[in-house]
Amino acid sequence: MRRREFLGATTMGTICLANLMRPVEASALASPLPIPSGKTQTKVGKVYLGNPYPGWPKTVLDLNEEVRTFEAEFGKLAPALADIEFVEGGLVYSQDQMPGVMEKFKDVDGVLAIHLALGTGGYLHKLTELNVPVMVFTTPYAGHEWHIIAPMQRKGMKIDILPSSDFTDLAAAVRPLRAVHRMKEAKVLYLMGSEIDPAYAEGIQSKFGTVIQTIYLDDLKAVHDKVNEAEAKEDAERWIREAEKILEPTEKQVFGASKMYLAMRDLLTQEGADAITINCLGMGLVQKGYEYPCLGFSRLSSMGLGGVCEADIKSTITHLIFLYLTGKPGFISDPVINLSNNTIIHAHCVAPIMMDGIDGEQCRYDIRCHHEDSQSVSLQVRMRKGQPMTLARLINNNIMLYSTGTIIDSPDSDRGCKTKVVTQVKNAQRILSNYSCGLHRVVFYGDHYSDLRRFCGFKDIRIAMEEEEDLRDLPGLEWETYIHA
Repeated sequence: MRRREFLGATTMGTICLANLMRPVEASALASPLPIPSGKTQTKVGKVYLGNPYPGWPKTVLDLNEEVRTFEAEFGKLAPALADIEFVEGGLVYSQDQMPGVMEKFKDVDGVLAIHLALGTGGYLHKLTELNVPVMVFTTPYAGHEWHIIAPMQRKGMKIDILPSSDFTDLAAAVRPLRAVHRMKEAKVLYLMGSEIDPAYAEGIQSKFGTVIQTIYLDDLKAVHDKVNEAEAKEDAERWIREAEKILEPTEKQVFGASKMYLAMRDLLTQEGADAITINCLGMGLVQKGYEYPCLGFSRLSSMGLGGVCEADIKSTITHLIFLYLTGKPGFISDPVINLSNNTIIHAHCVAPIMMDGIDGEQCRYDIRCHHEDSQSVSLQVRMRKGQPMTLARLINNNIMLYSTGTIIDSPDSDRGCKTKVVTQVKNAQRILSNYSCGLHRVVFYGDHYSDLRRFCGFKDIRIAMEEEEDLRDLPGLEWETYIHA
């Protein structure tokens, strides 16, 4: 599929796309996000590590039969691994075989090492010399190599392990490798009215490979002027048709919001980018004859790309990391802490309508005006009560703020931004005492700690637990009294 087809076909929902793996092990499987034109499959070296006379799992082991068992399971997982190009390293049971394996794996994004038997720790040490992430998958009784992984990590080796009796977790094992690769190829468009901070952009590119490109309003205007108005009319009609209610905006304004969506989509296509973040309130868009990009941000994020408000580049990078790990988009929020009932309210005037991912359940929504100025078009999205959620934000390129909660309400109030969810948390006071690094946090459906821990381990990112740790002396956090977003 060409990139323009991928970006454009979703306007009327004519393509059914499937999300990345679910965020927890032993869960239902779905196909990964399609690969847009110009992007590549994640290349994963796959190798079986064995010993014919190991003691564990038993005295004599038929290694070829073990491999056949795993290969049959990989066959069942083919739809979930459609974007993975496996480089076959074969079955290794002698150090003499390792030079050939290392040569085959010289260009891979990561390695999936399948641990079959005791006596294979030396192979794991050798694989870390590739300087790419190594994920080990092991089943119960295979052997005791699991116990050397933590010491290897302490020595700085990029290795992790997923011990499981559920073969579907082979798909979970490759998730961090996929995210590392997708981030390496990602590109973000940044529209603030000024250049992106070069030190920040260089730091992100150095850490992840992700390119941040500054654009200007004239760039957006150039594509906006060429938008296909018939397509914009169809998109507007879809928004109106699927809404529960339309309150303040006129149909003309919804049409204008759809034009803005198509302009952003076409600009992503033109620049080969995956996400866009715009200083939506600070550039006088309405005064210049445009509608706000809120509906477009929701549409882009709901189709496996990224649309983020307020030129919030930190939340944009956070959104992409979780999207590539879990297939779920982020809801960028202004949190409100309520100690009386140990909750946090998350509020903003734009949210994805596909919080489960692009093959999931669509949220109910009303079409509203924007809260702060009662102008243009935004969304009031109602999220699922009882849904566990993750709250996160990447700071600089080496600290991931993280907490969890459960959505207990999606209130309808004339106070605060249009979309609101109330989340029950473990320790609102701790979060309040720790709060730093600007206002915004990014909300995702699900608790994604396992996937995130592996990814952050491979990328040297410190996970800072906002609701559990005392973070007030953690180096690298931003404690200035005003930080954008």
